[in-house]
Amino acid sequence: MFSAWRACAARQLERRMQAEQQQKVLRAQVVDKARLLHQMTLLLEERLHSNQQDVPISIEMISGAGDPVPFKRMLVELDVAYLRTDDMLNLLELKPVKPALYNLTRKEKDGVLYYDSADRIVLPYSFEQTVDGLSTVIMSSPDVDYTTVKVEDLKDTLKIKYQVKYQLSKTENVSFRVHGTAKKWREKHRLVFLWQCYTEGLGEFEGLHSNETTWMVTRPLVEKTKRSSDQSCSTVLESYTRLIPTGIGLTSACDDSVDRFVNIVARSGEEEFNQMMQMMETVMTSDQ
Repeated sequence: MFSAWRACAARQLERRMQAEQQQKVLRAQVVDKARLLHQMTLLLEERLHSNQQDVPISIEMISGAGDPVPFKRMLVELDVAYLRTDDMLNLLELKPVKPALYNLTRKEKDGVLYYDSADRIVLPYSFEQTVDGLSTVIMSSPDVDYTTVKVEDLKDTLKIKYQVKYQLSKTENVSFRVHGTAKKWREKHRLVFLWQCYTEGLGEFEGLHSNETTWMVTRPLVEKTKRSSDQSCSTVLESYTRLIPTGIGLTSACDDSVDRFVNIVARSGEEEFNQMMQMMETVMTSDQ
């Protein structure tokens, strides 16, 4: 009886040890999942909150390339801006933010009025996932179904022209015409996106324009671990946007009009940026 009891106890102990080991594995998996879900929640909760206060925005593509001169000039300017990517980012104080923000701040330097925004966020996705997601959303026309886009079919440059209608209230809306160009450069350990938007004010903002350039750099998150072979499943996304308002008779006397124009352009840009981030996450999660 004793030997039978001992054998039974041994089997029970073995099963208990197996169960405890399985619980440890499951607990570790739960922690990892919880961490990932927490990161995703932080990225989404602010947007969900802002969506409750969303102001309708509509984009209408303008067919035909139109005058090719502005696009050629803008692409040349992007090439020049790309050469300044490292210098530009090194000069900035990129503060970590969750979720991504598009918050332009008014500044003036050497008599030039401009608005800018600098952000640094960590995405809970691998570098390649982020590259594919950003490429799909940034290098595709805004009117396409992103879920049908094949990354390998995308070009390294994009030229688009469209009109934005932004509804401020039930009785008030404003419109802008936008020339946009985007370009990407794949480097060894990072991907660099640049885009430029030339926005023309319509209606009450006739004669006011803005020239906006955005640098966006994504790279794997390098973490210091005991095992140097570990690869992080997170990706760093750094972005800097600079918007310069221009226009006929643009002086300090029309600051109110300029601020109103830029604020509405910024709010419109924020809506587009949020839509872009949401679509990027949709594309990346659908591939998992």
